[in-house]
Amino acid sequence: SLKCFSYLSLSLKECVGLRQMRKRPFFLEEIPQFTLPSIGLAVLGHPISHSISPVLHNAALSDLSLKDSAFKGWSYHRVDIKAENLANALVTFAEAGYLGLNLTIPHKVEALKSVDRLDSEASLIGAINTLCLRDGEWFGYNTDGYGLHQALCKDLGCEIPNSKILILGAGGAARAAAVKCLLEGASTVHIHNRSPERLHDLLSLLSNHFEHSRISGTTVSNFRKVEFIDQDWIVINATSLGLSEEDPSPFCMPCTELGKKSVVYDMIYNPAKTKLLAEADEAGLSFANGLSMLVYQAAKSLEIWTDQEVCAERMLEAAKNYFSGYYAS
Repeated sequence: SLKCFSYLSLSLKECVGLRQMRKRPFFLEEIPQFTLPSIGLAVLGHPISHSISPVLHNAALSDLSLKDSAFKGWSYHRVDIKAENLANALVTFAEAGYLGLNLTIPHKVEALKSVDRLDSEASLIGAINTLCLRDGEWFGYNTDGYGLHQALCKDLGCEIPNSKILILGAGGAARAAAVKCLLEGASTVHIHNRSPERLHDLLSLLSNHFEHSRISGTTVSNFRKVEFIDQDWIVINATSLGLSEEDPSPFCMPCTELGKKSVVYDMIYNPAKTKLLAEADEAGLSFANGLSMLVYQAAKSLEIWTDQEVCAERMLEAAKNYFSGYYAS
């Protein structure tokens, strides 16, 4: 049966107004329709209400608009899309005047089946978080690895070459982290995950492209704490454990037992200090949350869409303002 889509046709003034993040995300049936010079951008996920990506992107777009009036009709918002509807949704977005899309859970891996072309790093990672429409085709990219790398270097002063990386989780975000760290010259990347099946899949993917001697993995049943005690690791949480105050720490040993030069990075940014980061703080280790990664990956996505240099600091400022002092130092 035919669906009846109730698009909103927007004027330039209304496009600028759309930059104020609305409380409820759009559903596919109600997305705005854009006609040149207006351009639509969006983040897709299910659920997606938690995402603050519009805050970051619309702040940067406002800055770009001051330098170049061509960007005045660009706006970015959230759309709730279930995994089984993604392929058809991409056709709808193209027809509705969207140039760029970000993807979050559950679309990062599933989108591989739906894109027309794939960037080399996204292909290596096996997950996509950014789509760009060119000549009627969706190109897939992954800016998560870039965002993480920038965050580790700038927030924690990490030097990835010859370092030892411990990644908690084996989903799409963990894939990006592992590939980027291996590409940047990490001596060891160890994946720790609860599910042996997903762990095996990620280890197999990595082993197809990198030296086996640099890659290892464990589950709770075969984790050997003795191999980590008093060793200096860059610990990265790529799981969702920590989103709720009731969640246990995703790490299977106390942070106090790590080497004193270890650092802990949690991809979760809300709450600002997860149980894992609190444990790292108590252990006297350097730590940071995922807000910076979100900002850097977002800036890279916007650069892909606009072909302009994007101010990540402006995005970070907008995010901190949104949280009304929650991240204030």
